[in-house]
Amino acid sequence: MHKVINSQLLRIISIFMIAFCFPFISANAGLDKGTVEPADKNMKEGIKRIQSRDYEGAVDSFLQSIYFSRNHYNPSAYLYLGLSYKAMRQYTKAIEALNNHLKQITEPGYDARIDLAECYMNIGQFDKARREIDQARAESPSGMHARSIYAMGELHEKMGNVGEALGHYEAAIEASTRMGEAWMGKARCEVKLGQHVKAIKDYREILERGPTMSHINYEEVYVNMAGCLYKRGDHQGAIDHYLYALKENPDSFDAHLSLASIFDEEKHLSSAIHEYELSLSTAPKEYNTEKIKKRLQYLESKLKSEQAPKPVTKPSPVMRQEAEKVAPPKDSGF
Repeated sequence: MHKVINSQLLRIISIFMIAFCFPFISANAGLDKGTVEPADKNMKEGIKRIQSRDYEGAVDSFLQSIYFSRNHYNPSAYLYLGLSYKAMRQYTKAIEALNNHLKQITEPGYDARIDLAECYMNIGQFDKARREIDQARAESPSGMHARSIYAMGELHEKMGNVGEALGHYEAAIEASTRMGEAWMGKARCEVKLGQHVKAIKDYREILERGPTMSHINYEEVYVNMAGCLYKRGDHQGAIDHYLYALKENPDSFDAHLSLASIFDEEKHLSSAIHEYELSLSTAPKEYNTEKIKKRLQYLESKLKSEQAPKPVTKPSPVMRQEAEKVAPPKDSGF
């Protein structure tokens, strides 16, 4: 009834939001002032643009920072350039930038390797993604960092190994109980496996503990929880949670399309038509909307037919005679 929503963008945004906490260390320390200042200035501007989610502007700033760096040596700019491309889902460009970052640093690049792995898995290069996760795990001080466990879960989920993905998400939660994305992954896998009662329980846990967890996508929580409630036969509960999702994101395609389907099923034609129209206006570019358009056209025609006034016809003489035969006697007035 609805597709599972990807929650990776929220985690990337959270990384960006704390970017200003880290001091910028110029890769050009000791070089001429005319070169250092433009690189530094553009780097800071890029971070500001990231904080306002202007990723295209951030890309331009980081490219300028690299351009003004001596010999294009600027590992920090390459890192944030890669993360900006990743947020824009331009994974090939993100991979190139992150690889340049890893080539220029001398310390372990644990988090960058996980980001690189996630880019690879998003373009279907699963072997490369696995190698980066393994390398990140080897570079982790603890050997088994929660984020690398979670990333392995992501990899298995994208490969269709839902059961194995669930096991990794559960292990990531054991390593870090506040890892919201791992809770999200666990519940998402339970939905895919048809374990709706377990999924509902986990989504309720997420909602109760939300403020103490990281990277919670509340739109996904409400949409998927609504789907579980629908499967259990609780239509009103499903409708309520789709409406909660729309409060989080009024342009939620999944919520609009799912509401349209429920109203359609329950013969609420006007409401179904309204939600189908909204689903068309919020559909992703890659989504084939032909079925929605055909269903909308059918419902509009049906509603118009039902609302049309019934024609008034005069009874024929034969019909009047038949009616008089069965008519009750007139009241005498007594």
